[in-house]
Amino acid sequence: MTALLEDRFRLALDDEYVRKTITVKPSPVLSLASAESLMAAKILEDALRQSFIPNQFSIDFIHEMVSRAFMHHCYVFSSEAEHQAKIYTPPVAEVVPVCLTGLAGLGKSRTIEALKKVMPGPSELQSPYFDGVLNLESYWYASAEGKESRKSLLLWFLFGESNHKAVNFDKLLLECRRRAYRDLVSLLLLDETQHISLGLGIAKIVAILLTLMRIGPPAVFVSNFSLGHKLFKRNNEDKQRLLAEPRIMLPDEVGSKDWKAYVDECVRVSGGHIRTRGRNFAAELYRYTFGIKRIAVHLLKQAYVECRKSGRTWVEMDDLGSAFRSAEFTANAGDVQDLHNLALGDRRVRKTRSDLWCPFDLPKTYMSSVKQSVIAERDKQVAATIFDSAMNASERAAKNQIIQPGDQKPSKATTRRPAAPRLSEEEQKSLFLEYTGGGATSRRKSV
Repeated sequence: MTALLEDRFRLALDDEYVRKTITVKPSPVLSLASAESLMAAKILEDALRQSFIPNQFSIDFIHEMVSRAFMHHCYVFSSEAEHQAKIYTPPVAEVVPVCLTGLAGLGKSRTIEALKKVMPGPSELQSPYFDGVLNLESYWYASAEGKESRKSLLLWFLFGESNHKAVNFDKLLLECRRRAYRDLVSLLLLDETQHISLGLGIAKIVAILLTLMRIGPPAVFVSNFSLGHKLFKRNNEDKQRLLAEPRIMLPDEVGSKDWKAYVDECVRVSGGHIRTRGRNFAAELYRYTFGIKRIAVHLLKQAYVECRKSGRTWVEMDDLGSAFRSAEFTANAGDVQDLHNLALGDRRVRKTRSDLWCPFDLPKTYMSSVKQSVIAERDKQVAATIFDSAMNASERAAKNQIIQPGDQKPSKATTRRPAAPRLSEEEQKSLFLEYTGGGATSRRKSV
């Protein structure tokens, strides 16, 4: 029986199986030319949002969480007798939760959804110690949205709703422990904690998170940077419990394999409505989005709107800049600019935008590579500006007429109209009188 239950985690521990299971590649969009521009842009945006290409961080995180769940599963069901004992007398233990944190829009919630996909599905267990069949669950998931107290979190795990009538917190916690051990729940997931950080005080938020870790199984809560800064201001005992196991999701680096794979997927999903023309489209998209995928989707959507304004039905490189400067992208553009300034060490932004910088110390190698890429991009723009300002009017006009390799567009052969002949003053007067009718009247009078 034990070997059979352990086999539930066999596929979930296989990285190749995990990658294939969680990868989402929607069908490319069909022709958008027949649709109105805003509607077509929305269709493209929806298709891009469906896509999920896991990077190495997501794969490693899922593998770690499944491994922790498997170890807890083996601890709870080392034998049927041990399993029964833990149900009637649940061990009291506080598990240090994993804090999954990162910038908004990187894909933290999508990674949690992917983790749920590979965790063992519901199954049944027949045991002589119980009447009927036990319905086993491998994880409990809750969104922090609408959870206003630690009691509401426990009610959700037990009954699937937060407004169930119950008053005694200790009884609720004990019942949660028993149910978790009985059903072999091996992982607790709490997502969308930014929703509880907006309306509640930090003390209530800490109480909810501490309740999560007192149930028993390994726990994960998803946090934004703003909540992380608030937790760092708590007492030492709270920081030791809640911030000891951070897992920091960072943007893919500009030249990384993961970022190129994501951009290639965006181009594929577009169904030919994004044309890179052999240029470094991935680097350009990164410059305008800082590698944040939610912002990248928004930029590509707006870029399609801009290309339709230019009389085209496909996105080109220049449309990214137009989209970045559009009114619809203003909010995201400010965040991207602040992120570039943070990478360059701007202390002013660090003081005013706690939602954009990580409260944990980041690896020096990552900080160095990000800073180098931002500096290289800044130097490139400065050099282009200096070069342009040094040209005179005729040189600048000639430069604007130069077609870059790969940017050549097919043009129809056209015949140029010949220049009009130069006429004398008498000839111009005669033609004018004929045009106005004066010439014909004069001729009739003379006749």
